[in-house]
Amino acid sequence: MNPSVQRVSRHACPIPVLRISVSLSLALMLAGCLFDDDTTTASVDPAPAPTQTVMCKDYDGVDVPVKPKTITVHNNSAGTIYPVLATSKNAVNQWVQGCFQDTTKDYPTEHVYKLYINEGKGIPSKSSVTITLPLYSKLAEDRYITWWNGGRVVLADRDERLLGKEDTAMATPDTVTCQGQDTECALSTYSSPVGFPENIYAQLSEYTFGDSIEADISGKKTRILKPENVGYNISYVDHVYMPVAMGPKNNPYIGYSGSTWSLVEFRNKLKSFLDSPKGTGWPVYNLAELKLPGGYNIFAQRDGVLPMDDNVPVKPDGVSPPVLTVLKCTDGKCSEEEKKTLRFGEAVQRMQNLWGTCIDWPGEDLVAKGFVTENLAPCPSALMTNLQTVQKFFAQNHQNYLAMYGGCKGPTPEIPTFTYWEAIKHIYGWVPFNEGCGADANKLSKTSIPGWDHAKIQPMYIHDLQYNYKKETEPKLQFNPYVELIHENLEMNAYGFSVDDAVGFMSELGDGIIFAVGGPEGLENPKQFDYADGFSLIVGALPAGVGHPNKAVIKKYGVCAINQEADDPKCEKDKQDVIMPANSAISQFRVGTVPSYPINVRFTDLDDNVYSLRVNAKFVRCAEGTDPALCPANKKEIVDQSSCVVKTKEGQVHARSGDWCLGANPNQTLEEQLTKNYLSFPSPINYM
Repeated sequence: MNPSVQRVSRHACPIPVLRISVSLSLALMLAGCLFDDDTTTASVDPAPAPTQTVMCKDYDGVDVPVKPKTITVHNNSAGTIYPVLATSKNAVNQWVQGCFQDTTKDYPTEHVYKLYINEGKGIPSKSSVTITLPLYSKLAEDRYITWWNGGRVVLADRDERLLGKEDTAMATPDTVTCQGQDTECALSTYSSPVGFPENIYAQLSEYTFGDSIEADISGKKTRILKPENVGYNISYVDHVYMPVAMGPKNNPYIGYSGSTWSLVEFRNKLKSFLDSPKGTGWPVYNLAELKLPGGYNIFAQRDGVLPMDDNVPVKPDGVSPPVLTVLKCTDGKCSEEEKKTLRFGEAVQRMQNLWGTCIDWPGEDLVAKGFVTENLAPCPSALMTNLQTVQKFFAQNHQNYLAMYGGCKGPTPEIPTFTYWEAIKHIYGWVPFNEGCGADANKLSKTSIPGWDHAKIQPMYIHDLQYNYKKETEPKLQFNPYVELIHENLEMNAYGFSVDDAVGFMSELGDGIIFAVGGPEGLENPKQFDYADGFSLIVGALPAGVGHPNKAVIKKYGVCAINQEADDPKCEKDKQDVIMPANSAISQFRVGTVPSYPINVRFTDLDDNVYSLRVNAKFVRCAEGTDPALCPANKKEIVDQSSCVVKTKEGQVHARSGDWCLGANPNQTLEEQLTKNYLSFPSPINYM
């Protein structure tokens, strides 16, 4: 037990972390204050157990309980997996601010807290663990481990370098628990000034539970915690190492992100890429297994070195081992000089040649510097124009950086000159020049050049450059072969670059996140998520003055696919298995991934009216240039009007049932790589 975690007293009413086990309803106890001397006290067990529910303020400033969320890891691979959870540093902890509605304090998190599951042992094949995480664990006055805000999950198949010299052991807060299935589950906690090194045998993923939003309540600006959603992504933008699939818990209508390939199949595909004309010479991390850096890291990490005593396959005599090398060297086929200098090959050189010869870099001799080896002129005119535009955009961002630098760390900018090398590093990361000024400084969203603002140039960068492999078959003219590796070779709906939003970061209703390594077992939905496969059902807004931010607009919902469920093939049962948060005015839900169409959709509104409708078919993407009002292409066929009915809580057909059903509006938003579908209604039936 951690002695620094505060216990509740009879006069502390309420406090964030409770240790009282009550015989009354926990929800009633937390909503009120049963510890006053003039009230009947709750019964206390002889050995009180810590609660994982914390108290936060709602819109009205009333104390409400925030339940914990879970992270489950299923090991479907043939070997052992070593999971580690890590929190992030935050100068301002917005999640705690939102919980307390208190922005007068920063509640900083100055350490990375690492939570090891079965430290040194891991979890064996065909087993799983579930970690239950409260919003935070209190360590001392105004000191918290915030488990929900910007967390990371490291999934390794070797435990080398997972624990560093900088990591300091500490007691695991007893508000964090773990349960194993077919394995033990023991937790070890460390605080650290740093995260994890790049050369670990692991795939990194990221999660955030809930959200902290700015709010104006009675004229006072503050923050509010919204605990409903879970946000997650797999950091394939940084590197690709292991097949990981992620999905939300208790939301079976959202398919997985990532990959359910076996580890052997996945690594075979990585090797095939490196052996292909497009991937030959792509860098690898200095490891005994294949781990490839993303399009930004091939430039940003090129000069990185490792400690001399690291156990790595490429160790040049007399100098520190490199972070990045090439497959030839990890296979033991490099000379001593190549071990020291060989960091990339043909695939990356083509990218450098593309930037070095398709557009001008005044004052720089790129051949003499070794950046360019082949002149690609003449470049296709459209590609040249797009590269020039992005170059000018980042040149302007650098000018903005120079203009603001006096307010940063010192009088001399860390990057005083806009050069070819600095430009392509920032362009492939889609990150601004803000070195020495802080992560939020000099945002790209505030940058513009004549004819192009950020809202216009980013889609061009995404669709016409990062995805140009779809139209450009010549390898030397492809912008970033890593994107094709992620989306085509590995068939993953995951980030291939930092603003790759075809499917990257997911934010969905859920009680936690499920990870599956090396196969789909354990996921609630075994199909891969794609926005185009499903739709968001929008009930519509309530009239002004009706409802409340703390009251549900939709109470529950469910989906049944026709001829897919053995006990109900015609979907006649009232299946509503997703319970919406009772204290949040959410007016839509996503039907993300279903086995097949047609489907029956049912939901219950704030007045306990029950809505039923059949969606006949998957939304069909409109052809380019179609009037958006006519989209999707099968707009008239999607909703089966004869099946649509709204019943009152007494079970009678609502008097306006037909009117509400006629208001169904299938619609669609289109981008080149992204289709999003919506089924919109004007409002709940009692407020039409």
